[in-house]
Amino acid sequence: MIKTVSIILILFFIISFFFSSQITYSYPLTQTQRSNSYYPSYLLLSNWKNLDIWIVTGIPIPDALLNGFPNYSTSIRNIYYQGYLLNSSILFNFNTTASFLTLNNSVLLSNNQGKIRILTPEYQNYILITSFSSVALKITLQQNNISEINNTYFYFKEPFGKVYVLTNFTTLLQNNSLQLIGKGYRFIEISFITSVTNSISSIIQNSSLTVKQWLNKSKFPKNLPSNLIKEYDLSLLVLKDDQNPWTGEFVASPSPIYLYNWMRDSSFAAIALQDAGHYNSALKYWLWMASAQRLKPGVWYTRYNFYTGTPDKSFGIDELDSLGIFEVGIYNYFQLTHNYSFLREILPSLNQTVNYQINSIKNSTFHLLPEDLSVWEDREAYHFWTEAFNDLGLKDVAIIYSKLNLSNMSILNAQKMLNQSIMKNFVYDSYFASTLETTVEFTSNGSKTILVPYSPFIDSAVILPIDFGLIPLNSNISQSTMGKIQHTLTINGGLARFLGDTYHYDNTLYDSSEPNPPWIITTLFEALYYAKTNNYTEAVNLLTWAYNHSQNGLLPEAVDPKYGNPLPTTSPLTWSSAMFVIVSLNLHNVTHLHTTTSTSTIAKPNGYLDTVIVVVIVIIIILLVIIIKKK
Repeated sequence: MIKTVSIILILFFIISFFFSSQITYSYPLTQTQRSNSYYPSYLLLSNWKNLDIWIVTGIPIPDALLNGFPNYSTSIRNIYYQGYLLNSSILFNFNTTASFLTLNNSVLLSNNQGKIRILTPEYQNYILITSFSSVALKITLQQNNISEINNTYFYFKEPFGKVYVLTNFTTLLQNNSLQLIGKGYRFIEISFITSVTNSISSIIQNSSLTVKQWLNKSKFPKNLPSNLIKEYDLSLLVLKDDQNPWTGEFVASPSPIYLYNWMRDSSFAAIALQDAGHYNSALKYWLWMASAQRLKPGVWYTRYNFYTGTPDKSFGIDELDSLGIFEVGIYNYFQLTHNYSFLREILPSLNQTVNYQINSIKNSTFHLLPEDLSVWEDREAYHFWTEAFNDLGLKDVAIIYSKLNLSNMSILNAQKMLNQSIMKNFVYDSYFASTLETTVEFTSNGSKTILVPYSPFIDSAVILPIDFGLIPLNSNISQSTMGKIQHTLTINGGLARFLGDTYHYDNTLYDSSEPNPPWIITTLFEALYYAKTNNYTEAVNLLTWAYNHSQNGLLPEAVDPKYGNPLPTTSPLTWSSAMFVIVSLNLHNVTHLHTTTSTSTIAKPNGYLDTVIVVVIVIIIILLVIIIKKK
């Protein structure tokens, strides 16, 4: 018996060592912090015309300083009006425990003592704050040169004129701040016009009606299950609020570290809005992108200041995938609107982009676009994502030139060379490798530079160009690529970007309990594949997964791979909302499953192999015990 116990203990320690050796330590969230992450810490709210405010909800980001976040309390920090960032802020002495974006496009903050609602009524020049509190609530309006007009009205001096305040709070002027104190029902109305009104109910009613009318003008995703319609509407509101109402660019996320316009993210936001029928919103972005300052002729900077539209030169790296995505988006807009005047207006920008692509492909030994950091911005190499979207873009822009009666032969020739190179170099072991690097091959005739796959070979980003039509969706390569990605990268029901992904774990951000968090956009790349191959059940399952891992409908960038909570540092993510809209509008309701491989049959969780190992070891232990007892 002692021998039996000894053997079991030895085996137990061996198993323990096996699993402990695979553990990397990070900064795991507490249960309270994971619960908090289901509410957004930062949101943008817009009147869709000329006013945008940045709201710090008061929900804390864990390890804020470690993650590079300022420790702001509940407040409105950035007030942007007609192209100006005002030197003003609004501070709330309010300990927020829950925060929401509502379907009437207002932000609701609450705790066990009351609620605050923040509203920028659509197409009106107001910020409206209403509150109900069982205890005295203190709000501070900070701005230089505050002056009193009478016992009720105050104004801020700003570059464009006066900003008026009307309130039923008890008020006190102190230096450069206006203190407001009161409990029960209270309101603050900040007006950017020459007069204010106390018809609060009328303002709220008109704003709600305008939001409802805008949502009703959206294309209805007729095959989307009814329980996901609210998420579709909320995603549209996120896209609209995250667009600069004055200039047209989109913020990647209200999170401070993503408070920039990333070209690729914004282009998909514009595509989502035009797919949903909001052509003017998309048009404003495409015209801004066409006129934005470039890093070099034909090539944009990676990101731009959200408020000014100027390039962030501290992040001055080539973003070559945005060339093809721009072309895809422009052609998509034209297909929906048949707007020839738009094509002619944007043609000079297209010419720059096309000239860069053609020259790059012709002058490349491999007939590819130059190496870049591509979608994940983590390593410089030849990326399938970049090359494939430029292939798709050239194909679309060739059609645009034909529509405008312009010669497109040089475009078609370059696209053909690029496509042939992609199919020659990126197909690896029957699937598309994500990344290639150069190496020198030595032969009896000398040496030459060749392309070889660069680890990690499997990457979820490969899916989206296939979704957009690079090759037939039912081709062997498409299905083999999808199967490989699903088998390798399915984590907790969603898709990780690639194995060994430590972003959010120990590389800049620290809010994931483990590496390889599944991302919303990559999971929705997979959902779009199913939607376009008529696998309705799997597409809806993944849309539902995204919703179930949201911040009450606000889709994050990524999800904790172990606990399933939204990772709070980069949420909500504008691109995630865009992908939800795009997939929803591509659903085809069919009663049968398509022959395309299904996640239910081929996708295995990342821990699948570990589970098998444990079962085998347990069986061995049991067999050893039986043998010893018999002896």
